Amino acid sequence: MANQSRWMYLAYFIQLCLVFNILFALTHGEFSAAGVGVFAFILGMVPYYFSRKTKIAFPWFVYFLISLALLIHISGYIQGRYITIPNWDTIAHTVSGSIVALLGFIGIMFLDKIKRYNLDAPFIAFFIVLFALAMEYLWEIYEFLVDTFFGGSLAGKMQPDNTDTMMDMIFVFIPAVIVALCCWYYIKKRGKETIMQEMVQDSPYFKE
Repeated sequence: MANQSRWMYLAYFIQLCLVFNILFALTHGEFSAAGVGVFAFILGMVPYYFSRKTKIAFPWFVYFLISLALLIHISGYIQGRYITIPNWDTIAHTVSGSIVALLGFIGIMFLDKIKRYNLDAPFIAFFIVLFALAMEYLWEIYEFLVDTFFGGSLAGKMQPDNTDTMMDMIFVFIPAVIVALCCWYYIKKRGKETIMQEMVQDSPYFKE
């Protein structure tokens, strides 16, 4: 996927923005927030490391959206955007819902290839939505536990009320459905074999 290289600079730029947020936290004496930022930066580097080790090349927007989701969450904590911008949490869940849905798509595509399930496009789309909702369900449990045992996060209560929880779930469901429909169309247009070949053509783990 050499033609995607120029688009990868967008993902690199987002990772650089994470570094700026870490520096911002350090210069303001917010060392715990900086630590969270460092963790997010390392987490954002995992896809690059995985690709380098396995020679599996994901589409550029996968790297970009993972880094963007981390940046939105981290800048929300470090720069107080969760508090100062009313809809920041909605933006965070929408972007996160999109990337989780994409990860569900990639995961089921690899499982389909490895196990030779021969899944069709409608089932894959259905799985994408269920996967995103399952991950959101686990995240809401995490937020509940953080509020219950630690009194909230750096930005305060993660679940101020039931409405907030339900809105979070809705704004994961909507992008998950959109991603699922796009993936359905993508599979029907290009075919599973072509999509997978573009990702694994250089990987020694998928040599026929």
